[in-house]
Amino acid sequence: MHRTSSDVPQRQHNEDRMRRAESWLERADRAASEGEKAAASADDTGFACERFMFLWISFNAAYGGEADFYPKEEEKKHAKFLYEIVRRDGEGIIRDILWKQYPGSVRVLMDNKYVFKQFWLWVRMRPGGSNWKQEFEDERRKANSAFGNGNVERVLEIVFWRLYVLRNQLFHGGATFAEGWGRDQIRDGSRIMAALVPAILGIMRADIEANPDTDAWGKVAYPRINESRE
Repeated sequence: MHRTSSDVPQRQHNEDRMRRAESWLERADRAASEGEKAAASADDTGFACERFMFLWISFNAAYGGEADFYPKEEEKKHAKFLYEIVRRDGEGIIRDILWKQYPGSVRVLMDNKYVFKQFWLWVRMRPGGSNWKQEFEDERRKANSAFGNGNVERVLEIVFWRLYVLRNQLFHGGATFAEGWGRDQIRDGSRIMAALVPAILGIMRADIEANPDTDAWGKVAYPRINESRE
């Protein structure tokens, strides 16, 4: 029997969201293991590409929802999701990742124009790109200020929007698999995602286990509308 989205209880939306996200995280972990085995004798950039893509799918499964059908709302949903994560991170896990584990990689990401959206708007001669250099410097200053002030939410948001540009390059065929330019940003992006995504899912899992019917994470875009297994 098929149901509409309104017939699907919030508890199931939460279960589906976590099951899907965690399944892709597991696959990303396998890619990391395969990359470690290959690193001794060959370039591991291809495995970093795979790992990043699997991690992004996991992240997308975690934050994606009905707004996916309305691209103009995506930025707001993205920011709201990260706000909810940071607000529930009572142990400061996200802060430790950004400030203690990977501060160097994060700052390198901030200094990389090739993962800055407005730079590519300029390259394509599209509206919004003419002033990319000033905007790039302004955002770098904001990121440095957020680092100095301990603004976890702001730093996390900037990091993920940079990673989103990298995601687009990979998912839309804008990079050569395991070759060419951009290897460092793929490796750094993969490392940062490999730390952040499990932490994010852990925070969500704890919140949902405490309240299985919470609507904090919204409804998934593609709910399970029948009783049989997907």
